[in-house]
Amino acid sequence: MPRIFVGALCTLLVMCLSASALASEPAKGLRGVYFNPPVSADPGYPWLIFYDAHRAKVKTALSELHAEAGINLVDLQILIANTLRVAGQGNRVGQRVEEWANLSMLDNLARFVDDCHEAGVVAELDLVDNRWIPHTIDPTRHIGRPGNPWWPVPDETPWDEAAQWYAQMIEYVESHAAHPEAIAMWCMLGNYQLGGAEPMLWGNTQLPEIGKFTERFVKSAWPVMRTAGRRPKAAPILLPIFAAGGYWERKSPADRLEGFTNLKRWLVDDLKQPPDYWVMTTYPYCDPAPDGFWYLREIVKILGTENAGRIISTDFKGEGHDDETRGTILLREGRTGSEMLRWHVDKCREYGFAGWWMWNYQDSAAAKMGLRRIDGSWKDDLLRETVRRDGR
Repeated sequence: MPRIFVGALCTLLVMCLSASALASEPAKGLRGVYFNPPVSADPGYPWLIFYDAHRAKVKTALSELHAEAGINLVDLQILIANTLRVAGQGNRVGQRVEEWANLSMLDNLARFVDDCHEAGVVAELDLVDNRWIPHTIDPTRHIGRPGNPWWPVPDETPWDEAAQWYAQMIEYVESHAAHPEAIAMWCMLGNYQLGGAEPMLWGNTQLPEIGKFTERFVKSAWPVMRTAGRRPKAAPILLPIFAAGGYWERKSPADRLEGFTNLKRWLVDDLKQPPDYWVMTTYPYCDPAPDGFWYLREIVKILGTENAGRIISTDFKGEGHDDETRGTILLREGRTGSEMLRWHVDKCREYGFAGWWMWNYQDSAAAKMGLRRIDGSWKDDLLRETVRRDGR
């Protein structure tokens, strides 16, 4: 073999290995928000489909988040319903992306990634597919049931189509963005009942088929998604369950963290394919909780103390989240929004997590959870917590 060819081959191999190592090395100090730009009064408005009409406002919001709030990460949910060329008609196995996708929307997502790069922030892109279990398993509650005009109806082996959707989304956007490095991570997301929500990774004694099919979905779709594109991959978003009463009345801490135990076993112990990041929804004052249990400490133990630096603490249940924290085993009466945000940020620092993001960027008429009010003014008490660097 000619020496010059061997040298070129070695150089290429080193470049590939370096890129792979870079993608698997977790970023540190991520500080973010779920990004809901003020372009419509409707919180579910699919603004990426109409990006040209709103791009100037979005770019301004990204720049101000970075410059004024110290934010360097934005989270975005990409719903399969908004990516389809024909509403409600999901991709089929073997189809090219051009056959099923709204390519204009995908191109807009690539431009959004480049706009993040220009503003000095990176994006966590949560890919939401509702087809986690066949619709026949829970037909009355499945969002992808016949007659729903927006969400695709899953067949008896929905992980095949979903895996391809995840992979094709990743590969298309990365290849069309000028700065794919602005993608901090892709996250495999989806809930068969709610669409854009945490998947049901815990067991269901009333309908055990859900757990069985969820495990099949994860073990089938994750290897495909994990190897698609070149940017880091986050495991499905994890959810600790703090509900009080009813089904959860006598559940133990281990039961409440079953989703963590299951996902770690499926991805790491069984598949031997760990994620670049573990992402988890976080509630305030759960470490320790009123029951005396240290939930975050146990979560780190489950996922591995060596992986604490790969954990992203997300979707903070703080100011404006009363409906979500009411009826839980957690107590938070008398706590201000800034106190709850400080608790979250301090816990991330204490455990050495890779970062965090809060829900959300700006208030709406229906929800007052944002870092900014409807009129665009910053909530100064929250802003002080996002820009803290010294840990005091």
